[in-house]
Amino acid sequence: MLLKPIDLCGRLNAAIRLAGGAPQFARLHNLKVQAVRDTQSLKSISEDVTKAVGLVPVLRYPVRAQAGRLATLGEVQEKLNSFVAQRETQRAAAMALGISEGCLSNIQNARRGFTPVLVALGFDLPVTRFVVLP
Repeated sequence: MLLKPIDLCGRLNAAIRLAGGAPQFARLHNLKVQAVRDTQSLKSISEDVTKAVGLVPVLRYPVRAQAGRLATLGEVQEKLNSFVAQRETQRAAAMALGISEGCLSNIQNARRGFTPVLVALGFDLPVTRFVVLP
């Protein structure tokens, strides 16, 4: 189950309250106080702070055609691979996506992020969600 940032705030605020404040929570988990405060305000999310409350941040990609559906990185990769396979050449696929052939190759080989091709594949920019640590 994916949790939203508001769920992280709820867990973190409860843990901070239980510890007696942000400095005490930070000390208890060997974290920087500023990292705790920044995560609490969602200014920047520290993986160490999220782990301290039993969560791990993950990126998901909103699917434009299906409101509320979030795709995994693997699903985006699959969609890109099928898009390329449907074209005669990699160059034709790159042109259809509006990027260079080298850029497409770098994206496919995980040397570059998916941002340049997300919209053409039907996705929006990634959002952060959280999963509970096992």
